[in-house]
Amino acid sequence: IPTVGAPSSAPSDVLNRLWPMLSKVSWVHSFAAGVDGLKPFIDKSLKPAAEEGRVSLTNGRGAFSSSLAEYSLAAMLHFNKQLKRCEANRAGRVWDNFVMDVMEDKTVGLVGYGSIGQSCGRAAKGAFGCRVLALRRNAGDSSEGPADEIFGFDDRLEFFKQCDYVICSLPSTPLTQQFVGEAELGAMKSSAVLISIGRGATIDEVALEAALRGKKIHGAALDVFATEPLPVESGLWDCENLLLTAHNADYTADYFELGWKVWMENLDKFLQGKPLATPVDLNAGY
Repeated sequence: IPTVGAPSSAPSDVLNRLWPMLSKVSWVHSFAAGVDGLKPFIDKSLKPAAEEGRVSLTNGRGAFSSSLAEYSLAAMLHFNKQLKRCEANRAGRVWDNFVMDVMEDKTVGLVGYGSIGQSCGRAAKGAFGCRVLALRRNAGDSSEGPADEIFGFDDRLEFFKQCDYVICSLPSTPLTQQFVGEAELGAMKSSAVLISIGRGATIDEVALEAALRGKKIHGAALDVFATEPLPVESGLWDCENLLLTAHNADYTADYFELGWKVWMENLDKFLQGKPLATPVDLNAGY
């Protein structure tokens, strides 16, 4: 069947056309952790089949958490050590003996507390001794995982107010669209940095650009965007206090092997009749 529709919808278009011929399929796996690109297929085909109890969906959750945590550490150090200033000094032959900041005792906030968020929290705490806060739908006990305190969505502004670095790893769902917006950015310290590694749709890019240009926050590191590739006319390209990468923070040399490993883990459980390792809640979207 030829690919039809816009690039973003083409996988779902093809799968929806194929689905009536796949009556014996009982398990579908998404290589990626985010399944928002499959939403038309999930809504039209998978949900009805799942309600009949005949199909499950899994994703690549956990496969790329380590590389994204490394990227987050690099982004924090980029701003903490003023690496752009250091490079400019070298290029200009300027001996600028400025005072270096340190990461120790900084507060790192995790917007999203799944595999990626927790990996980032463990990395920040293990490498730098950071205080770690987490934000998720409901506040809860922080005895499990790296967070020292967990905030619920109702207390999100207080969460943003306390953080020196905010790492957003939220999936794209109807509830997370432009989750980090003008109010959240306005609550952040002027010295704070936003790092986005989940889905671009969870950040209000208009509000973020305004915050960056107005120096309302110190900076941001974005690896994901609402529209990819980021349009050349986007004002984000011109923000000097933005570290911008092309959704390749997790595109490592072993990218496919890591994804394959998660699929194999699910396959082993599937063949043994055990619960799958990385099930997706079709209603929640993650």
